[in-house]
Amino acid sequence: MINESEIRVCKNKKCQKVLPDGYKYNYCEACRNKQANTVKSTGKKVLAVAVTVASVTVTVLTAGKINLKK
Repeated sequence: MINESEIRVCKNKKCQKVLPDGYKYNYCEACRNKQANTVKSTGKKVLAVAVTVASVTVTVLTAGKINLKK
């Protein structure tokens, strides 16, 4: 259990900001936002690669026989 008089700091080793009393997270707001943005951008990159691979795979498997201009 966390002692009320204990000073809590952000878990990020580069940050170490003092967290306010009653703050329920282990990381400060700035570090949490950075982590969320990193996860979002990584997810977008993974999705872009997956779509590219899927489209190339469909093109190779169909040998380019799909013609959208009928």
